[in-house]
Amino acid sequence: LPWGVINTYLNDYLSKDRGMSVERATMTLTIFGFGLFFGMYLGGKGGEKLYAIDVRYPSILMGSAAIFGYLTMDLMINDVHASSSYLSIVSTSFVGGMGTGITGPIVKATLSNVTLPMLRGKAFAFLNIFDDLGNGLGPAFVSLLITRYGRQRAFNISFLGWIACGVFNLFSFFYVRQDEENMRRRHMQFIKEKSRVAVAMSLQSGELL
Repeated sequence: LPWGVINTYLNDYLSKDRGMSVERATMTLTIFGFGLFFGMYLGGKGGEKLYAIDVRYPSILMGSAAIFGYLTMDLMINDVHASSSYLSIVSTSFVGGMGTGITGPIVKATLSNVTLPMLRGKAFAFLNIFDDLGNGLGPAFVSLLITRYGRQRAFNISFLGWIACGVFNLFSFFYVRQDEENMRRRHMQFIKEKSRVAVAMSLQSGELL
């Protein structure tokens, strides 16, 4: 839902409902995009540093960042308008983009770390399916909310999705270490089993003396 608002409605909302010119609304989203790029870089590097300290700490960063992203987008929806200062618009949009960009790289790294190598393709396929499904259906659900509540309230409701996202990410703090240990144990068992099978086949074929 939040990305349905950003990708489909936010530019038009800022220009028509908040009184910005089309150029200024477009500039706001462009700055948001730069913040998003920086946030993805920060999420990758920060997650790596935190993972080296404790495998659970990236969960805190990605959960907090999602909730922080909601707070900054709430400011953009409700407080940014045509008469806002340039500094206010730039800082809100950049920080909003940065907050929403941090979570993605850590989520993907965490999924990779807790999934068996032979199953990672399927895991990321499901991730991409649901991601694309959300991008496609998000605007449709937002449009239903707009019909019922109007644009501003509908957008505020939509961005609550990042609160739920942040809470679920924070909960992974309690499970990610055990999940990663289980994955490594099962992977070692798989390797040992494959090695035994390979040795048995070699003995049968007379390749080992």
